[in-house]
Amino acid sequence: MPSAFILSFPRLLLSTVCIIALCQCASTSVLPPHTQDETYWSAETVSGPTKIVISLQEQLVALFKGGRLVGLSPISSGREGYDTHPGNFKVTEKDIDHRSSLYGAFVDQAGNVVVQDVNTRTDTAPVGTRFVGADMRYFMRINGAIGMHQGYLPGYPASHGCIRLSAKMAPLFFAATPQGTPVEIQSNAALQALRPTVLPPKAPVVKPPPPAPTSPRTPALAKPQTPKRLPVKAPSKNKTSTLYLEGYGPQ
Repeated sequence: MPSAFILSFPRLLLSTVCIIALCQCASTSVLPPHTQDETYWSAETVSGPTKIVISLQEQLVALFKGGRLVGLSPISSGREGYDTHPGNFKVTEKDIDHRSSLYGAFVDQAGNVVVQDVNTRTDTAPVGTRFVGADMRYFMRINGAIGMHQGYLPGYPASHGCIRLSAKMAPLFFAATPQGTPVEIQSNAALQALRPTVLPPKAPVVKPPPPAPTSPRTPALAKPQTPKRLPVKAPSKNKTSTLYLEGYGPQ
């Protein structure tokens, strides 16, 4: 028995090492999604020229007004093979109800999706279907077909090159960004370090009012007891008493 265990121990050790290595590889390939709302917005309180800065490594976009940070939001930029390229651009077009002319789906006459995630440059529509471009609401074109628009944010680069914003932030950026606004795309713009850390004011501590002064209580006086009067028997008119000396009279 001991010899069999000694012979099988190296094989068991090798299997354990392989399992650990595979687990490590799997864990490093999955990027964590955004677990909370990481947005910031105060554009309505500041005036001045606007500028957009996009940080690809941080997956963040910032809006500046007059050199001050007034908006910050998570994004999803181009995935591998459709990378969003750094550079200096500007907003050349704005379309609130834009649809893609390149990416979308083939649908039938009833509007049911037959083939999804298609590229009109490489895919051919099946017979009886038509192309419907992907919805890109609040679209702001910045470089050729690349723009900023509302879309799904998985927490990592997942688009065909555009900059996706959440349904909450896309309309805010769209309304606050005039056409011609400069757009700077950087590998890492260190936007996270600029996030304001404004804490809500502490509520004042309200002390309870002191108790109202009270006069000392006067002890209640005991009620005087009225003595009970015993009934007095009236002497009988017909009865007389006789006093006898010892040794005389009735005994």
